[in-house]
Amino acid sequence: MSVIEINGHRIELSNLDKVFYRKAGVTKGDVIEYYRRIYPTMAPHLAERPLTLHRYPDGISGEGFYQKEAPEYIPGYVDTVEIEKVEGGTQSQMVCNSRETLVYLANLGTITFHVWLSRIDRLQLPDKLIFDLDPPGDDFEPVREAAFDLRKLMKELGLVSYVMTTGSAGLHVAVPLKRELDFDHVRRLSGAVSSRLASRHPDQYTTEVRKAKRKGRLFLDTARNSYGQTSVAPYSLRAREGCSVATPLGWDELHDSELHSKSYTIENIFRRLGQKEDPWKSFYEDSYSLGGLDGRIEAL
Repeated sequence: MSVIEINGHRIELSNLDKVFYRKAGVTKGDVIEYYRRIYPTMAPHLAERPLTLHRYPDGISGEGFYQKEAPEYIPGYVDTVEIEKVEGGTQSQMVCNSRETLVYLANLGTITFHVWLSRIDRLQLPDKLIFDLDPPGDDFEPVREAAFDLRKLMKELGLVSYVMTTGSAGLHVAVPLKRELDFDHVRRLSGAVSSRLASRHPDQYTTEVRKAKRKGRLFLDTARNSYGQTSVAPYSLRAREGCSVATPLGWDELHDSELHSKSYTIENIFRRLGQKEDPWKSFYEDSYSLGGLDGRIEAL
């Protein structure tokens, strides 16, 4: 047991030598230190958003579980919000608004942080739209092509998009939104964009939810654009051997044929940030309206 002090708060850290990633040789202490260091870069993507934690108290070779509800034992500096559940009723969920909170949650064995696409003051109004692109097989090239095709289409629609590796298998393409429309509207519009892209490239892409009907085509997934759904937070670790990191990219980087979803890891992410400004640094500075998007899609 050791103690760290952050912003006047004492945090007890336990089992720092426990191996969390066997092949990479990364310990629980390394994970905690990663989150302590990455916090300033990660903070804009965590702040004021309900969290879902993906916890692995015994490392990624042990049993993992998801945690949404805030337990009673959390310290007072961990912010919470009361949310209305989709199935009815309410529950308290944690919010990460400080470095000490991120370190505390990492000490609970949290590997991955998943966040809502809306903020706690207006939970029904998302400020981010996400297209989740996963390869239909082992080849990353279809994901790369889909991201570029999606970017081109959204440019035609007057929307600026951002891209990041998920640290798992694929890419997220995201658009920062003005908080004008609720989740039902945003999901419908994102589905309309996906349908238009699939109609342009019917042999490559599909919006078919059932895997049996995709026939090897890449699925344009917009399901995360729903109330109560989450997406992996930028710069979150993933429970994958190699200790990969969900990493924002510049669009020019996606031309690199050697790039894949697990290219950036706990071992090289800080070197990257030391050499290149965070490509999502200004993500929330400009936001876009989806008003009139139906008409713009039909006009294409």
